[in-house]
Amino acid sequence: MKFTCNRDLLAEGLSIVQKAIPNKSNYPALECVLIDVSEDLILTGSDTDLSITYQVPVMIIEEIGQTLVNAKVFCDIVRKLPDIFVTIETADNGTLVVNCGNSHFELPTINPEQYPKISFLTDSENALELPAETLKNLIKQTVFAASVDNAKMILRGVLAENSGNELRFVAIDGYRMAYKSYPSDYEEDFRIVIPAKVLSELVKIIEKSEKSVRFCFSDNQVMFYNGSFSLISNLLKGDFPDYKMLIPKSYMCVMKVKNQVFVDTIERVSLVINDDKKWFVDLTTYPDQVFICAAGENGRSHETVAADISGQEILISFNEKILTECLRAIDKEIVTVNFSSEKGPCVIAADEDNSYFILLMPVKHKSR
Repeated sequence: MKFTCNRDLLAEGLSIVQKAIPNKSNYPALECVLIDVSEDLILTGSDTDLSITYQVPVMIIEEIGQTLVNAKVFCDIVRKLPDIFVTIETADNGTLVVNCGNSHFELPTINPEQYPKISFLTDSENALELPAETLKNLIKQTVFAASVDNAKMILRGVLAENSGNELRFVAIDGYRMAYKSYPSDYEEDFRIVIPAKVLSELVKIIEKSEKSVRFCFSDNQVMFYNGSFSLISNLLKGDFPDYKMLIPKSYMCVMKVKNQVFVDTIERVSLVINDDKKWFVDLTTYPDQVFICAAGENGRSHETVAADISGQEILISFNEKILTECLRAIDKEIVTVNFSSEKGPCVIAADEDNSYFILLMPVKHKSR
């Protein structure tokens, strides 16, 4: 095997497949990146649950072949190479030789036959295709609300559901729910749960991409791919909650407020709080303003924010960090906060946008 390529493009490809490579494994081959040179240069990383391949543009291919080399060592070397062009080849003694400018490395390798066989799903005409920007929004606006609780494995994923000419992503962690929909002309209904950590890595891969991304799935796996990469992951199994049952049917108070002003004020008032699991922020609504107050280890604070409020007056408490994270996720100038009751969930949404909302549960205040 011998090829010459651009150092930066190689480093970019390695950084992508490295997302699937464990730092430590009982199986040494899994700590490696698989380098496969035939008509193209294909890099592969896998921990068996998640596998990623990435195609790196090459300048010259002199000899085809495969090899396995420790991913961390190889990635660190490539990132620090002194010249823009790098030549990589396998020597007769089995080592991987890296030459770049005046730098020369010889790295031990593992027989590629020891690498586990990865079965990628067959490309199908029935795959769903989305613009990269659309897929990024679906993920970013929901994945933060997935659970990190090992006891609730199904909630560590994001529900991807297609029905009624609409594709929906939903995540729930017990404190909040994030819902994002997008018009779909995909004819088949489906309902799968994708690990949140996989979607977070997928966003990093397509962050700067303008290409559309296709995805297909089987009973156990899902695959995202385009001309540059393929990512395949196991699906989560179990019954995802009926999220529609969580959405309130009516609201006792509706508030429209400038989002950034609201966030800044909540964060400022919360400066007296150290332990956000013990101390909370209280919101009290009036016809033209919301009164925000907090009491914590470092004292008390309060401030008012102008708002357009209709319905009954309400006094409700929230965890400051969770509330501000939800508000930041909306990323609109004006948000609508719909309060169902002082103890029931509220729904936060962008003004006049039904495609995205976040449901947030209040906390029980000890003083009440």
